[in-house]
Amino acid sequence: MKMKKALILMLSCFMLICLSACNGNSNSNNSATGNTSQSDAQQSQKNTSNEPSAAANAEADAAPQGLEPLDDKPRKIVVSILAATDIYKQAKEKYEALHPNTTIELKEFSTTGGGVISASEVEKYIKSTTTEVLSGKGADLFAFTTVELPIDKYVNKGAFENLDDWINRDAGFDQQQYHMNIMDGSKMNGGLYIMPVEFYLEALYGDAGGIKKAGITIDDKNWTWSQFAEISKQLAGKNGHTYSMGFLPPEAMINNLVSDNYNRLIDGANGKASFDTPFFTELLTDVKEMYDEKELSGDAVEFTKSYLYYSLITSPSDYLLRLGMYFKDGKVYQKPHAAEQKSGISFLVTNQIAMNANSEVKRDAWEFMKFLLSEEMQSAGYSGFSMNKAVNEKAIEDVKENGIDKNVAAKGGGASAEATDENLEVLRDMLSEASLRNIGYETTVQKIIAEEVKAFFAGQKSADAVAKLIQNRVTTYLNE
Repeated sequence: MKMKKALILMLSCFMLICLSACNGNSNSNNSATGNTSQSDAQQSQKNTSNEPSAAANAEADAAPQGLEPLDDKPRKIVVSILAATDIYKQAKEKYEALHPNTTIELKEFSTTGGGVISASEVEKYIKSTTTEVLSGKGADLFAFTTVELPIDKYVNKGAFENLDDWINRDAGFDQQQYHMNIMDGSKMNGGLYIMPVEFYLEALYGDAGGIKKAGITIDDKNWTWSQFAEISKQLAGKNGHTYSMGFLPPEAMINNLVSDNYNRLIDGANGKASFDTPFFTELLTDVKEMYDEKELSGDAVEFTKSYLYYSLITSPSDYLLRLGMYFKDGKVYQKPHAAEQKSGISFLVTNQIAMNANSEVKRDAWEFMKFLLSEEMQSAGYSGFSMNKAVNEKAIEDVKENGIDKNVAAKGGGASAEATDENLEVLRDMLSEASLRNIGYETTVQKIIAEEVKAFFAGQKSADAVAKLIQNRVTTYLNE
């Protein structure tokens, strides 16, 4: 056997978000295993020295050139965005006040004036943005929120600037101020092409008392999906708990496994896919068996019927709410990973920005990107965790002193865990250790998989038939 904000009011959001982390690597004979996804490599600076010696060349390569200072010449930075949020409107106003020579143009696609955006309008936005990005023209910066865009394709086509270069060259970019672990975990193709601006954590909340009573020990710092499968078999149906984990749709489960084995199944750079293989069909059949045997459930079952629940964590208040709401003796467990994948806390980015590789105002665009990460802007009302460490620490200290946010508390009917040093230290550790990025809701590949596997899990098509459909659709997409 091999092998994912679950409040009732937020279940529909889960269905969209709970798919998969992006950069898995290949590996192993076990179907539910894979190699680590996140590359630690950074782009090397080009050697500009004319000296012939190897020592001189190495020294030139190792020394970043630095950034030229900003000047007073008129500049316009165009930011492409579906619909300008209050945060971006504030950023425009404040940045222009600090830099009178610079104009920030928020190029909005939506014409709804802040209202509900229709599905057809979103589809037009995706097509329009993809055409603009891949043409190398258009906006200087592209701001992405929760709209599903083929970001993997943008990166594979070299449309975005590698921000590692700017970070390394900018002496004013103090890496100690930011969650560089989130940036490192967001790298694709060996570089940071999408700058995270805001993120959520992923975790499993568990009934620690019930799990202990069942005689099960979970080493969540090291457990793999295969071990999760074995533990699920042991937990299901014990001590009044019907399932080991509830409200995890099978298409979300399969996309977790696909994500952790991403590079084994998808070679985006060369337009190749490997879904019509025994490896993938085994993943399908193994996952289906877990649902058939009632080890997992895709339904929103009562908390008391399950030992574990997948959940997003959006803030210190949200973390404490869930810790006290789901189980009387609740505990946060790290989400499993593939056998050869580096262990770590999972996260997803809900707000991010990229720089057009062909922008003519890169120096100024980089300065605006930095401004979005500043303590001033990161304190302006984002809905998730900040990339700025000081902002997160302030939020943690606030719940310790004043209790959880009233609006958050209302969602749980008053149930929450105490803001003790012990509980809050767990959250601090999660923030500092998060390293495995889930970008499932950003990738068209994951959407294709989620759509096609439903027929298999419903017993309407065979695993081989579904695998071939996915293979054909993904291959077509990768080569468009």
